[in-house]
Amino acid sequence: MPLRRALAAILFFAAIVATAHAQYSIANVLVENGAPYTDAEVLTVSGLAPGQLLAQDSLANAAQHLIDTGLFADTQVSLSGQGKTRTVHVALKPIPLDQLLPVSFENLVWFTPEELTQGIHSRVPLYRGFAAEAGNTPDAIQSALRQMLTEKSIDAKLSYQVVAPTAQHPARVVDYHINRPFIRLADVHLSFSAPPGAAAQLTPGFQAAANKATRLPFNEGLTGLTIDDLLLPPARNFGYVTAHLDNIQRTSAPSATGLAVTYTTRVVTGDAYKVSSFTWQPTPIYTEADFKRDAKLHPGDLANVYALNQTDALIVAAYLAQGYMDAIVLAPPMLDDTTHTVAYAPKVIPGETYHLKTVTPLNLSPEAQKEFDANWRMKPGDPYSAAYVESFIQTNTATPHLATYTAAYQASADPQTHQVDLTIKFLPSAR
Repeated sequence: MPLRRALAAILFFAAIVATAHAQYSIANVLVENGAPYTDAEVLTVSGLAPGQLLAQDSLANAAQHLIDTGLFADTQVSLSGQGKTRTVHVALKPIPLDQLLPVSFENLVWFTPEELTQGIHSRVPLYRGFAAEAGNTPDAIQSALRQMLTEKSIDAKLSYQVVAPTAQHPARVVDYHINRPFIRLADVHLSFSAPPGAAAQLTPGFQAAANKATRLPFNEGLTGLTIDDLLLPPARNFGYVTAHLDNIQRTSAPSATGLAVTYTTRVVTGDAYKVSSFTWQPTPIYTEADFKRDAKLHPGDLANVYALNQTDALIVAAYLAQGYMDAIVLAPPMLDDTTHTVAYAPKVIPGETYHLKTVTPLNLSPEAQKEFDANWRMKPGDPYSAAYVESFIQTNTATPHLATYTAAYQASADPQTHQVDLTIKFLPSAR
């Protein structure tokens, strides 16, 4: 039976039972299969409690409250017993946490991660750091955060969005961020703990990273350009793939543009790792020969995230050229802590093929338009290729009239229809 129909049947049955026993009260509530949530948390969300008088809709409302969170695949609420007090049974089927969306806090600089977790959990009892995209939990978390900001007398505009995965951050997340005031990194104090002899190698990179990070938006979340992305590459590009930030302190002060943050932290590098293997499963679009040609890492090399990302980018480029505009490559490190080696096996998630819907050249003379029409080869319905557009702009300027123009283009892709509207803006070349 489909979930929606099954739920309707459950609620209807619960309503009938509650009607028949509306004069009774709840002796106790038994929760079955509630983990990872505690019985007390489940009861708080359901609205049920021992001693409570049963109204006509008590059981139906309890089931609905739990289903509305989006955290349960199924919820059944029923009665048992005799006399004027009855036992309520709440049977649950929680959705596994690894099937929910991680929650990300981008720039709530006034709270430590521990304060965020505790503050939200006290207001959203089932909070475990995850949310369901379809339930009311994301809104409940937002409400909790707004209460926490108000309690600190912080005037800020808070919102959230579901962010699609990228190669750099390969998780779909619910990201909460402050839109106003603008929060930026103003100063970074960075130290590091590394094996003996590594200081001379790592110090220049860490100094450059700290300087580059200042004045950029503050972001401790799970998406976009984060502080980890800014500060850890000097270590991760020299084999220290387990490098992480520790002893983090944040202080903020008003600035002309919003809020300026001073960020103090230490990088714990761990030990250096070498590459044990770097392999690719060939596909028709990207072959083993392509991978051997493009691979920037080889067995025996120090692990290097920059080189890994360069290789991943070349794989993605091959898919982009075939119209896979959402393609990403995932290459999680497979660590062997005994030998201090790491294996990588990049895997592509291509997504759907995008096709050209329209192409609109702008500002061409009649003669240049004729040359464009005669030489343009990507037609509506063809797989969209940014590489072809760029190649056309570079090579077709050799034609007499198009040669008098420079060009830039904009591709507007619709993720629902997987179609692309392409606009190429031509401007007369300066002579």
